Amino acid sequence: MMRVQIAFNLAANGVGSYFTLDDSVKGVLDNATYLIAGDVLTDVTSSVRSVSVKRGRSRQLDRFVSGSSNLVIDNRNRYFDPTNTSSPYYGSVVPGKEITIDRDGVNLYVGNVADWNFEYDLNGDATAIPSCTDGFAYMAKQILTAGSATAQLTGARIDGVLTAINWPTAQRSIATGQATLDGDYVTDGTNALAYLQKVGDYSEPGAFFISKDGLATFKDRAQLQAYTSGISFGSSNGSIPYVDFAVVYGIEEMTNAIEVTYTAGTVTAGTAVASDATSQAKYGVLDAKVETVLGSLTDAQALANWQVALYSEPQYRVDSITVNLDSLTATQISSILAVDLGDAVSVTPPNGSVAQIVSIDGIEHKATPQEHLVTFTMSETLAAFILDSLIFGILDTNVLGF
Repeated sequence: MMRVQIAFNLAANGVGSYFTLDDSVKGVLDNATYLIAGDVLTDVTSSVRSVSVKRGRSRQLDRFVSGSSNLVIDNRNRYFDPTNTSSPYYGSVVPGKEITIDRDGVNLYVGNVADWNFEYDLNGDATAIPSCTDGFAYMAKQILTAGSATAQLTGARIDGVLTAINWPTAQRSIATGQATLDGDYVTDGTNALAYLQKVGDYSEPGAFFISKDGLATFKDRAQLQAYTSGISFGSSNGSIPYVDFAVVYGIEEMTNAIEVTYTAGTVTAGTAVASDATSQAKYGVLDAKVETVLGSLTDAQALANWQVALYSEPQYRVDSITVNLDSLTATQISSILAVDLGDAVSVTPPNGSVAQIVSIDGIEHKATPQEHLVTFTMSETLAAFILDSLIFGILDTNVLGF
């Protein structure tokens, strides 16, 4: 079953200060969670009418964005009314409270309440509607001070920036990385989240996001190119059935001309260019510019060549599927709950087409006491050519790994 917990201070009229990570008093972490002294994760599931959770990559921005959650909570007893002095949560219904949403003990979302919204009608109904954000909201407010870094792999650079903004070590899951970055100079006032995304999403390119457990997570490109989940969706035996399915076939994710910049200390040192004339003749010029902190023309050129090889032709691609958790077996539910952003999964379309390996771009949960639907948004996998593989070993179809 789904469970919703909010960190309230349950002392009589005890005002629990909201969470601020960089504050030496309010930011003291209890057992590597976002709890502060006096706050207790309190189960409010019985009052919840509906839950929505949405996490993933914005295709318009081409990067992962802050995960969000919205709840509709029965508030007819006014327990969640911040002015009700008789509420057991009085003084603690404030922005910033940690919230965790799980199913069967597996986290779906860990974040903080950004706003408490309230609705009342003339028939006596009343609801509290907390709107929540995850750790990206904190990172987006952090500013880096001027300084230079040494040449290093992407994982080490991300770790260094997280340390600079006081993000707890216990709240990280950072891969080593494959790309070597320039020892670039960060100017004073650089936005921390924008820089982290420049490193993790663009320079690698990998996936930098907040996990379902609330961890600052970086998956490097080697991880994104590996089909290790073993999860398959479809109608055959052993596959997880879906209740909705959509495909796309178009230019949305195509690129046939790309410029990739690289740096040298304080300046952009140069630009690597790659293009596909055949693709341009058929579909027009679909260009992109990627600004990185890579340290050499060789690395920038390899990235440009790879991107064009991967995205110069349209793909008949699974775009999204929806599963109904309440119609699945316990084993299938466990598999679904284990999936996170950046994972590669197999999907067999209902029209009899061959299975496709796609990457999880977005995860959305919509749940009520009667039903729990999960929608996965997907994009073309980065999985590369693997010798003798029936899936990734097709010459002239699969691109070489990068």
